[in-house]
Amino acid sequence: MPALSSQAIRTIERVAGGEHDITIFSGPGAHPLAAQIAGIDIGKRLLVLQVFCPMGNIGDYLPGGLASFDLENINRDDSSELLCFENVPATCDRISNGLFEIRCTLGDTLLVTEKPGGVRVPFIQGMSASVSLEVFTGSLTLGARLCNLSIGGCMLEIPLTASTPLSINQQIPTVAIDFPNGERLRMRGSIRNIRPFGRTRHVAIGVRFIDLDRETQQRLLYIVAESESELARRTGMESRRGRASPLFLVNRNYTRPPNSVNKRRKKLSPMVHTIKEVARQQHIMLHLLKNERPFPEDLLYESSDTLLHLAESSRQQLLYALHYLNEEASWVQHSVRVAALLGDTLLARPELAGDAREAVAGALLHVMGKPLLLSERLPSLDTSLGASQRSILKQHVETLEQRLRQIDWSPSPILGNLVGGINERLDGSGYPNGKMADTLPALLRIASVIKIIDTLTHARNGRSALTPLEAYRWVYGHGGYDRKCLIRHVHRYGFYPVGSLTKYSGGFLAWVMEIDRGGMPSQVRVVKNLAFQDSTLDTVLTAKDLTMIGKLKEVVDPTDFQL
Repeated sequence: MPALSSQAIRTIERVAGGEHDITIFSGPGAHPLAAQIAGIDIGKRLLVLQVFCPMGNIGDYLPGGLASFDLENINRDDSSELLCFENVPATCDRISNGLFEIRCTLGDTLLVTEKPGGVRVPFIQGMSASVSLEVFTGSLTLGARLCNLSIGGCMLEIPLTASTPLSINQQIPTVAIDFPNGERLRMRGSIRNIRPFGRTRHVAIGVRFIDLDRETQQRLLYIVAESESELARRTGMESRRGRASPLFLVNRNYTRPPNSVNKRRKKLSPMVHTIKEVARQQHIMLHLLKNERPFPEDLLYESSDTLLHLAESSRQQLLYALHYLNEEASWVQHSVRVAALLGDTLLARPELAGDAREAVAGALLHVMGKPLLLSERLPSLDTSLGASQRSILKQHVETLEQRLRQIDWSPSPILGNLVGGINERLDGSGYPNGKMADTLPALLRIASVIKIIDTLTHARNGRSALTPLEAYRWVYGHGGYDRKCLIRHVHRYGFYPVGSLTKYSGGFLAWVMEIDRGGMPSQVRVVKNLAFQDSTLDTVLTAKDLTMIGKLKEVVDPTDFQL
């Protein structure tokens, strides 16, 4: 199909005029890097990118003088658009320490020729199709958005929180693509790559189609050709016809793929954005571990340092910001909360503060073996588990330790002991080794108390959340936990911890933002009046104004009120 001259660079210019994200990606050993557009030259088809590469290994991203990057525009009122540019001729100059300028020379067309034959068509300019992936037969299906399509495969956009069960080379029993007119394609697939964007909350999944029968192949050829013609019509390329492709005439039963952009662009405080970035890095580390890539030690310790810095600079703001993790996967929520509270606790103990960095890193890593265990037998971590599934889950410590050995990464003694020992109990009832009190140092005793309280105060596997007071009583009566560590924890965080949702006698619900020395809320954010179920509030009250909403009654579970 003849292309309008410089169509690729002109499309980039259009996208760059609005809000957008660019991510440079490379081979297995390099993490994706966020980039910015520094200049565009239409005549020379030149795109200039600036990228900060703290490790200085920019050559890893330009193998053979070729650059690959994803570009996504962010449209608040419609679906976002994802463009993938691979193996673009590029040169690089260092601007300053860690900051580089990459000059990319683009071809004319947005279409990418694939072998053997055929083209890859990007779905932009309002072209859309929704996708469902049957990851585990009969037990787990994920929704996705189609980003591009060829006769060999496709690229999908999937929310980062939903990507936990996926890994490279994984076989997908069913890839179902639904077009606006009701046309549906059903194929088997295999995941060939997974890459997160530099700053965004979703990942790009490359899927290769496999085992296509002749009828499906013919139908796929037709759909790719129709998509190519529709792209030409919408972008102003020379087209073989002026009419719209019937594939993209919307059937009234068609549901447009959800726009994942709006949620990630909420107006949140810098502290919350930082906490969400730590959570995002947890997902990236998991994908690197799952696919046996080099261990991302820099990401792990960057997250650890971030949490410790936040705890030192404004601990109550940190504790409040943790409740914004509610949209994350449960294992991410748990690991980040435990790590943050452990760092906050250790910084207050001079004899243990020197171990805080390694301990926090260990807490961030300690449950990562659980998502590594996902399979047909254990398709999810967020549903009620049967006895056999709980038995599988208890193998998560050995699974993580084995994977770290496979990728040849040796943790420090403190980090390794925390990963291996945070589930042990003083009475020998813990796992994986059933250790007794005399082998469990103070650091592990503190960490295990923080971990169990976090577990008990959040709903899990069909079990309702306990209030902090109920959790404290449960831990106090259990012989596996150090009572002195528990008492210190209660004194530090109180019965109404920062970040908990409280109910007042006036019928109001409020998040605790700060507590006083006596452990009572001194600042809250009122979010709901239960007399008006369909409305929400956003009012910050300090201690002198709390009488306006009545007397403090109890801590409640946010999920009971869809908060």
